[in-house]
Amino acid sequence: MGTLTDTKVSEKNLTTIPKPVRNFLDVGAGDRVEWHVRDGQIVVEKLVRDDGE
Repeated sequence: MGTLTDTKVSEKNLTTIPKPVRNFLDVGAGDRVEWHVRDGQIVVEKLVRDDGE
């Protein structure tokens, strides 16, 4: 996918997931994502839960 855009980290250490990434992951308000470090890279995955949440 490559570099899509950059984002700024706020004073509260928050950032926005860019729209192309949200679209690719099919996430929106209320969805949860997991953050992983793999081989020196940050990986963001949509959290899919079996308990209906």
